[in-house]
Amino acid sequence: MDRRVVITGVGGLCGLGTDAASMWKEMREGRSAIGPIANSELHDLEGMTGAEIKALPQHDIDRKQLVSMARFSLLAVLAAREAMRQAGLSCDEGNAHRFGATVGVGGLGWDVMEETYRALLLDGARRVGILAVPKTMPSAAAGQVSLSLGLRGPVFGVTSACASANHAIASAVDQIKLGRADVMVSGGSDAPFAWGVLKAWEAMR
Repeated sequence: MDRRVVITGVGGLCGLGTDAASMWKEMREGRSAIGPIANSELHDLEGMTGAEIKALPQHDIDRKQLVSMARFSLLAVLAAREAMRQAGLSCDEGNAHRFGATVGVGGLGWDVMEETYRALLLDGARRVGILAVPKTMPSAAAGQVSLSLGLRGPVFGVTSACASANHAIASAVDQIKLGRADVMVSGGSDAPFAWGVLKAWEAMR
């Protein structure tokens, strides 16, 4: 049977705003999020401009989950929570196995990766944080969305450069059409504003 798939809620945050409504308003008014980068850790760059998220929205994410997330996962969780609220959906023990998530990621937890290399190469550390691997892997965003919302259906990351979010959404549609899930939380998240990453892009100019 060909199952009809619809979008029932959206969420998001970027340099234009910290929720879907404010982002849409700014886009409709033709505003750009690109401007001077305020992060003082991003130094010695030839081009100090970008679409930076300067402040995150208020949230009630548990501290234990916060310390287990890189920034790209946190952004994904905030957007996913907004989408679920807007959709009016709730996940519980009775239906959790029918709720899943696919999150597209162009990179990984660059902020954690950079902190790890700095600790090893500059600070002389012999060990790194115990959560370094689960925080940096590309599938971490989908996993954190699942943990935050209690989803127990299909959960996986999609990585295909700048098309990652589109492919994640297409994969979510497939999960529903194939009967593997009734609800999929899907989209994309990246947090590439790490010094080494921006220097790498700078080299391509």
